[in-house]
Amino acid sequence: MPSIIQEEIVKIQPKGLLTIPKRFRRELGFDEKSMVRVRKEKNRLVIEPLRVLSYPVRRYTDEDLKDFLEFDRQETRELRKRGLI
Repeated sequence: MPSIIQEEIVKIQPKGLLTIPKRFRRELGFDEKSMVRVRKEKNRLVIEPLRVLSYPVRRYTDEDLKDFLEFDRQETRELRKRGLI
């Protein structure tokens, strides 16, 4: 099904502020405390809604991931030796 493009023309206010039209905010579920990601793609601005989690999320470094994958490989080998997987 082709997507329907909806558009509005808005004026950029001092300090770069702009108002997202009410119908867009309503359709996208934005309220005054909503968080969005703003991204520049070529000559366009893309505004995407973000979901804020109510709990902390840890960031993993490449080294953390490397250590985890090595640990997982060792555990998998051990479980195979025991015939558990």
